[in-house]
Amino acid sequence: MDYLRLLEVLVPDVIVLVTLFVALGFDYGKLKGATLELRNRCVANIVSAGLILAVLVTFSQWQGGLIETIGEGQLVLNPLTLVFKCLLFGLTIIVVRFASSTSISEHVGEYYAMLLLATLGMGFLVTTRNLLLAFVALELVSLSLYALTAFRRNSPSSAEAAIKYFAFGGLASAFLLFGLSYIYGVTNSLHFESLALVKESSPLLFLGLLLVFVGLGFKVAVVPFHLWAPDVYQCAPTPVAGWVATGSKIASLFLLLSILKPVSENSALHVVVLPALSAIASASMLIGNLGALRQRNLKRLLAYSGIANMGYLLVGTVALSPDGFASSLFYVLIYSLANLGAFCVVGALCDHLGREAEIDDFKGCWQRSPALAFAFLFFFLSLAGIPPLAGFVGKYYLFFAAIGKGHQLGAGLGDGYYVLVGLALVMSVISLYYYVRVLKAFLVAEGESDCSPKLDSMQLCLVYTLVGAVLFLGVFPGIAIDFLKATAAF
Repeated sequence: MDYLRLLEVLVPDVIVLVTLFVALGFDYGKLKGATLELRNRCVANIVSAGLILAVLVTFSQWQGGLIETIGEGQLVLNPLTLVFKCLLFGLTIIVVRFASSTSISEHVGEYYAMLLLATLGMGFLVTTRNLLLAFVALELVSLSLYALTAFRRNSPSSAEAAIKYFAFGGLASAFLLFGLSYIYGVTNSLHFESLALVKESSPLLFLGLLLVFVGLGFKVAVVPFHLWAPDVYQCAPTPVAGWVATGSKIASLFLLLSILKPVSENSALHVVVLPALSAIASASMLIGNLGALRQRNLKRLLAYSGIANMGYLLVGTVALSPDGFASSLFYVLIYSLANLGAFCVVGALCDHLGREAEIDDFKGCWQRSPALAFAFLFFFLSLAGIPPLAGFVGKYYLFFAAIGKGHQLGAGLGDGYYVLVGLALVMSVISLYYYVRVLKAFLVAEGESDCSPKLDSMQLCLVYTLVGAVLFLGVFPGIAIDFLKATAAF
């Protein structure tokens, strides 16, 4: 292996790692004895600068046409992986800027170090096709998020949520590791592509894939592996909850699709994969939407909404086609943009109230904070799938991919795809109720309390950057979807 070349292509990751140590050193040294607010602001500025530099380097690698495969799939750098890596670094900047306004703990350096470690792991998840490195990167992400969930040491509910998250996550990791070991035992290779070369059906391979779905199902919070999500979303610091809801799902879904890509080229594996994914998609749409109907806490509602949206996403994934993979990546992109924007607004409200926000707390917000109310309208309408926003276009591509696969198979074999899309359409209509209920409180109802959350100019600019992205991808989706289809070979 050419280690000099390895270091060259890993420059963005090295920048993130160096930024981590600089932030810790600066907090421990130069800022020792400073106020908590000053430490938080200075460390956030250092982390933001490092991430901006990492984004620029990753972008230059993409524009320079970098295509590199190192080892047995340990690193696969191509336009698709570099774009998603750049996206993850960019979204982390938004999370850091919103975290800078709230002093979660006196351990400021450690807080941002954990955010950077999670981001580093996510970057490796989207650039690896190796079973071993994928597991190590996923554990790096998971352990960092477990710690971040419990960072509010004076909050018993935060500690309880972190324990649940850790317990479920440890069990899911065990399932995932068992599954990966079975896949390696059958294929005798650590490369994902070896799944496409298996000639004979093997019960151990089927079992391995099912165990992998269990492990990754936990990471993306689909039924029945979703029980941790509402508590973690509600009790974790809001920037952390937003990062769990977006960054970890982008990386985990990318890993899932990377495994499903060679599976789609092996007809013998479809017998196991399709029923499992279809059942998970159906259950996630049902339980996610029905669970959201009765929620009063805003972050818990977003958790159940996320479960339902992952169900919609799997509708396109079960097609196991280039269109299905491209539509799934497009949907997780636009879902993450809208969801992170919603968490930014909710976080501002929680900071203003000094507690977790209920739906009724939004009443009258449109009168006192019209800029935030307008942004929140775009985010929630996109999550609901209302045209011309990106959420509507994303669902259209997902359902179109599934219907196209059903049409390709013909009568009888394709009926399951039509039923799945029909269920998704019904659930999308039901979801309008709880989305509109929140928007009614936010934009119509009169409020008695002084609900006036504020953002600084930088944060407001970032919120409206997300609004612009959601609107742009809804009106001009072809730019993104054409790129994803062209690079659907991963």
